[in-house]
Amino acid sequence: MRLYLRLLALVAVSAAGCGKKVPIESPVAEVDQESQAFEPNAPLADKVALAIDKLEAGGPDDLALAVAILEQSLPEDREGATELNLGIALQRTGKLEAAMQHYKAVLRAHPEWDEAWVYFGAAQERLGDPGQAMRTFVDAIAENPENMGARIGLVAVLRSLGRPDEAIEAAKAALKVNSNALGIYNTFALAYLDKGDTTLARFILQKALQGVEGAQTNAYLHTNLGWSYYLDGNKPAAVQSLKQAVELEPELVPALVYLATVYLEDRNYEDMIPLLETALENDPQNADVLLNLGIAYRGMQRFDDAKRAYATALELDPRSPEPWFNLGILLGDSLKDYEASLDAFAEYVDGGGADTERAAAYILAVTKERETAERRRKAEEARKQRENERLREQERLRAAEAAAAEAPGGEGSEGGVESPEGSAAAERPADETLEVTP
Repeated sequence: MRLYLRLLALVAVSAAGCGKKVPIESPVAEVDQESQAFEPNAPLADKVALAIDKLEAGGPDDLALAVAILEQSLPEDREGATELNLGIALQRTGKLEAAMQHYKAVLRAHPEWDEAWVYFGAAQERLGDPGQAMRTFVDAIAENPENMGARIGLVAVLRSLGRPDEAIEAAKAALKVNSNALGIYNTFALAYLDKGDTTLARFILQKALQGVEGAQTNAYLHTNLGWSYYLDGNKPAAVQSLKQAVELEPELVPALVYLATVYLEDRNYEDMIPLLETALENDPQNADVLLNLGIAYRGMQRFDDAKRAYATALELDPRSPEPWFNLGILLGDSLKDYEASLDAFAEYVDGGGADTERAAAYILAVTKERETAERRRKAEEARKQRENERLREQERLRAAEAAAAEAPGGEGSEGGVESPEGSAAAERPADETLEVTP
């Protein structure tokens, strides 16, 4: 019976590209079968195959159908593969605790199933328990020392626990078991990046690319190599490696995000936007991608799109203060909504934003610009008032002239006489009467 063997990413990726690490797991196995209609009375193998296809499609409706198919099929399965796939489907829909119950049941019956250990540990880490995830991966390796998925998971979780030296030792041990495991090279290199050692990180990645079969077509290796170049300030080499990663896997979120990060430094907003829009399509819950996309939109003067991107980022991750900072810049600098801008910066500071010094500088600048704008507004109102008064006076004088001309004996009547010499109304044009310079 076919199992769904695509490993979930154990480490989240940042849209900003800094401080967080890319996922290092490439798919263990691919499945490729055309979708078909769900028939409850179909053979179990056909129903499970359809559920796997829906899992690969990955949309919300697809995942919901996969869960429904697998739940309906569970009583028919005596081998346990359906239960494992159901756990995976539930994990993909965010129901991690329910997924873990199925993984436990599978491992009680089949402790030799490597994939169940890997998914179990991944679910534990995603639930915020990296310590328990580490113990799960250690148990998995004890059960089968050649479980490379568990070894990759162990290195990754040690990194997330801030233990890069132990992660490096775990990676070395894994390579002694299987020197051709590309995922280990990725985690190995990232552990060195955690320590700030870009030289050794790049050495590990280049060693894989030069000597391990399939490495040249592995987008993750090129992604991490490109990022190591960027961290060293070698942007041309970074762009080359990251572009190669995107060519190999056009929807690989880390590669898209990192390449966009390089473009951001050069203010190349136009090329950033399609990269980040593609990343968002593949990871719609990624608030960091939305944050950088908002910056790119603002750079292209798509202010409404930028505002929506920041607002969505805040909805997805209300605890992050970073969107408030960028929203403050957008509102104050681009949209000239000074009150809203100051409110946004206040939210950033109150939310624990780290760059309080910069925020204070922006608050001061926005406050000064608001005061300047207020003075200009008042001066403009005064100018318009003076202009209106001048126009009213001109109109009054014209009316007076017209009345004088129509009066008996006036200039416009028969037999009238000229106005006495020196009359201002008769001799000076109205538009010269009250010339006022603002």
